[in-house]
Amino acid sequence: MTGTGPLPAALAPVAHLAAIAYGAGVRMRNLLWDHRAAARSGVPVVSIGNVAVGGTGKSPFVRWTVERLRDAGHRPMVALRGYGARDGLSDEAEEHRAMLPGTTVAVGGDRIASIRAARAADPAIDCVVLDDGFQHRALARDLDIVLVDASRPALDGPLLPAGWLREPASSLRRAGLVVVTRAEAVDPRISALVERFHGKPPAAWTRHEWTRIERFGAGGRDMPIDALAGSKVVCVSALANPASFVDEASRRGARVRADLRFRDHHAFTASDASRIAAAARSHDAAVLCTGKDWAKLSRLVHDPAGVEWLVVRAGIRFVAGEDAVRARLAALFPARKFL
Repeated sequence: MTGTGPLPAALAPVAHLAAIAYGAGVRMRNLLWDHRAAARSGVPVVSIGNVAVGGTGKSPFVRWTVERLRDAGHRPMVALRGYGARDGLSDEAEEHRAMLPGTTVAVGGDRIASIRAARAADPAIDCVVLDDGFQHRALARDLDIVLVDASRPALDGPLLPAGWLREPASSLRRAGLVVVTRAEAVDPRISALVERFHGKPPAAWTRHEWTRIERFGAGGRDMPIDALAGSKVVCVSALANPASFVDEASRRGARVRADLRFRDHHAFTASDASRIAAAARSHDAAVLCTGKDWAKLSRLVHDPAGVEWLVVRAGIRFVAGEDAVRARLAALFPARKFL
């Protein structure tokens, strides 16, 4: 892959021609939706999405939103397409279920039908959080939150496949809030870039934060993040942006002995799990992976065979603007106190 898009540099001429055709299709689709009424769910809907492909941190932000809604006394559900689902298993959905116990997680391409079915089964559900919903315009939403990754904003680049944009950056005008993720501080350059396309600066800035590690195959579960320091690990990832995962492991003091990368949403096989375990044994190291990837790997690791599997659980921490986001969520429920 290149730094400007997902395809090799040798394919740049073809990629730019494809991007022109893709862009025409996206603009036509958006034009049609601009004049079409979207279906209502009957309860407030918050969408967490992006305009660029790749891991902008939607899942942790979805969970933060669900937790704030639950803190305020609401009963939210999560709805997502479940990209890359295999045999009914979605890595993202399974991670949500693991980290949001008691919250309904509905998976399906027809999110309207999924939401209706979930609400029929649990009438107490009074709001919906869409995971990766910005382009899903068939369902009306009350608040669109769009995330921009500070490590790869992509807004001033071309559309897929020449660049990373799913749709033109001008689509940010549809967003209710833009939040910059993976930011250590407010960045004036990114702020100006967002304002150029959104019409106003980002409402908030967040950074990813590893919160704990679950341990399998070593007789225990949780361990503090600080315990990674000095540990030998084999990093395993099937992410859109694997470099950020490996970089964070190194920043935490882990001694990365190998870096095994798979395609985003890769459907791990028993052969993959055996190869990963063999790599860990050869380096006398533990396996380090995300909760998203462990959702699939856990079904294949029946016998740890002397290998320690470390699963990172992550959340977000606001650098700036948390009150602004909370205020917009509270505005969805004017008659209720929001914490």
